[in-house]
Amino acid sequence: QLGFCGVDRRCDGHQQSAERDHEHEQEYHREKSKLHNRSLHGFGIVSGLKVTTDKGQILIEPGLALDCAGNELLVSERQSILISAIKVDCHTTYLGVRYAEENFGPVVAGTNETAIIAESFRLEFTRENCNGGHRHQRARWLACGEPHALTIAKLKLGSQGWRVERGYRPPAIR
Repeated sequence: QLGFCGVDRRCDGHQQSAERDHEHEQEYHREKSKLHNRSLHGFGIVSGLKVTTDKGQILIEPGLALDCAGNELLVSERQSILISAIKVDCHTTYLGVRYAEENFGPVVAGTNETAIIAESFRLEFTRENCNGGHRHQRARWLACGEPHALTIAKLKLGSQGWRVERGYRPPAIR
């Protein structure tokens, strides 16, 4: 749902602080961009994010994806996870990338909030495919609008350790 977050000065003449106006304007444009991504592109991997295993590590190549909420998931550098970090009690796990916001910079005077919020991501292992139950229509994956992880790989535990399941195909945006 889109709308101006707060009082629209153009309509009713109420004044708000310039800082609040700026925050509302940013929120409006973020939500509009997310709606565009969900409605026109769906969700999935735009480019990159190939997952491999090598010498006790899971490697994720840089890339870009959209999650079901319309957030952009930008992995700008190669990621490496020690295979020993997989803490699951089953022989199959899914690797997902989830949208996150990171606070940094100085704390705003009189508040408990930082002045700068950067868009980021988190990698996580789950028992279930977060993309399961989503529909594919007219060559694109339909976004559900919920902010869950985007599953980018399925990993299986075999006699020689964890490996990427080659048969799994993550959703892609073409």
